[in-house]
Amino acid sequence: MGLPQVTISLKKISQVDKKGWFAEWFDTEYYHTLYQNRDEDEAAQFIQNLCKHLSLGNGAKVADIACGKGRHSRVLAGMGCQVTGYDLSNNSINYAKLHALGSELFEVHDIRNPYKSANFNAAVNLFTSFGYFETQQEDLDSLQNIFNMLLPGGYFVQDYINGLPITAGLPASSVQECNKLRFEIQKQWEPPYIIKKIRVVQQQENQDFMEKVKVYSCEELQDLHTSVGFHVKSVFGNYQLSDFNALQSPRIIIISQKPL
Repeated sequence: MGLPQVTISLKKISQVDKKGWFAEWFDTEYYHTLYQNRDEDEAAQFIQNLCKHLSLGNGAKVADIACGKGRHSRVLAGMGCQVTGYDLSNNSINYAKLHALGSELFEVHDIRNPYKSANFNAAVNLFTSFGYFETQQEDLDSLQNIFNMLLPGGYFVQDYINGLPITAGLPASSVQECNKLRFEIQKQWEPPYIIKKIRVVQQQENQDFMEKVKVYSCEELQDLHTSVGFHVKSVFGNYQLSDFNALQSPRIIIISQKPL
């Protein structure tokens, strides 16, 4: 199923426009506490698989889009890539700079805004760092900016949740305790979004936050890529780069290329 035609707009996002649940939640210490145990080994293996598949390394210029605290950037740098990481969160960028291997660069940046550099060999957008915005136009603007930052022949890798297996198990609730904090989490499916409501309980004080991510099918994501000019080259379903299965695969990993 194709996506409706949308006009690409490179309108610069103002500081006011960018405010949303993601701008608030991702920059809190609560967010970093809840997700402090990301699987570093899994991230490293995934990046190694990607670099081998795309023959990246040996000075290749790679942009890590919505890089968070830089865990993928550090692996890319360790494999010989020249990495620049971009993220909206000041806290995440400060952490990434502090823990950099030495060669990485990190900048605070909203992906809806154009990038200063346009000479990257590859760009990666990993761990569902996409689909947070209210409009499809914003998603298209973000992808157009990534397309424009790449050299001809450059690759774009997008790693996204496969929503079908997840939505089948919703609603769901859970409780996690980390660093003397209690996180009460409720997940629900409100098409087209998976919504996670997070209550942080600390010394009888409650603070409420939310995550909201749009569910795109594999076909819809590919249509977004082609809409901004990419050629889709490969689609995988997990970090081992196995074939994609809509009913079972945990991830949608699309590798696209900017035409020569």
